Amino acid sequence: MKKILLAILALVFTASIAQAQNEPVSLGYTPSSYYTFSWNTTFTMGDFNKWVGNGSPAGFDLGGRYFIKGGLAAGFNISWQRVSQSYGYQTYFGEDGSAITSTNYRFTWMVPFQGVIAYHFMADKMISPYISLGIGGDYMEHHLLVQEYDIYKTRWDFSLTPEVGAMIKFGTFSSWGALVAFNYKWTTNKIEFANNFASKNLQMLNLKVGVVLIVR
Repeated sequence: MKKILLAILALVFTASIAQAQNEPVSLGYTPSSYYTFSWNTTFTMGDFNKWVGNGSPAGFDLGGRYFIKGGLAAGFNISWQRVSQSYGYQTYFGEDGSAITSTNYRFTWMVPFQGVIAYHFMADKMISPYISLGIGGDYMEHHLLVQEYDIYKTRWDFSLTPEVGAMIKFGTFSSWGALVAFNYKWTTNKIEFANNFASKNLQMLNLKVGVVLIVR
């Protein structure tokens, strides 16, 4: 599934660059800023994937970018995401030495907030590929549900998110467009549940598909 999504994004990105270079259709104006709302699908990696191995479409992202000079822009991203998975009979060992053998349900929800610096290739064209880097933090809650018990840990972290994507305007002089992007996120967040599970430096991939409001 990850390979398919990566291939789709690569094709969209390549097609965007090819069209922009061969037939550079002007937007009709140079944007001063834009705002995005996107639906996110998250795929966990590394130790995070051992905690929850499912990809999850439960997420959204709000962002804003302000053009500083040419295609250089700065702004923010605020998101909400959730990943979850059910597991068969496993033994949970409590911090007090107790043990419970039962099915368990694991989930993590997170609220990332980052400052972002981005560079848009041909920002005044109908199709504008870009690269960006987000730097900030996340609030995460890791939950382990065993029978009627909800055992959870809360964490704050530092995170980095390099991203590649493209803005595709709906028409000349239009203030609306579409957004397709893919990013990799690395965080200092960790998961610790007594002797049951331990991980650090959580990683994930995110596919973003959404709409863009462009301000002249």
